[in-house]
Amino acid sequence: QPVLLKSLSDGEHQLLHSLGLCMLFKNTNSLFLLDEPETHFNPDWRSNFITRLHQCFSGAKGAHEMLITTHTPFLISDSRPNKVLVFKKTDGVVSISNPEYNTLGASINKITMNTFDKRETIGGHAQSILESLRKRFDDGEDKEQLITTINQQLGDSVEKVLLIKTILDSMEAQG
Repeated sequence: QPVLLKSLSDGEHQLLHSLGLCMLFKNTNSLFLLDEPETHFNPDWRSNFITRLHQCFSGAKGAHEMLITTHTPFLISDSRPNKVLVFKKTDGVVSISNPEYNTLGASINKITMNTFDKRETIGGHAQSILESLRKRFDDGEDKEQLITTINQQLGDSVEKVLLIKTILDSMEAQG
């Protein structure tokens, strides 16, 4: 059955556009400039985008170079550190460097923390709930009840485990 272009999602449009252009020009000498091509992709498509690009160029006869801008750690995890440029602006001055760690196969959390300077691995709303629970601990609330509340309210995360460990360590120190 024919598929109408207007029936596709933004992500499907973007995927077809990016991969279609690569397929169309794969046997030419081309420079591909892709500005955040994964913006509308779901996490599965983001994590497989570089693989799909490699598949597009399989057996290519032309020479091609590609420059991709991104804010997703998935694309960085599929790239060697010498192929990754990190741009930082400090006091109006832009600096460019390669990551100081091996990005190829690095975890999304490591990339998020080391490349994007984002320390939390949970969303902002969840982080504020975690902070309010931490304050309740600091204010002397019953520790066992607080651990129960933390487990009921929050899913698994490094931040949750660290807060519970802090509470347990304080109970052990008192004990």
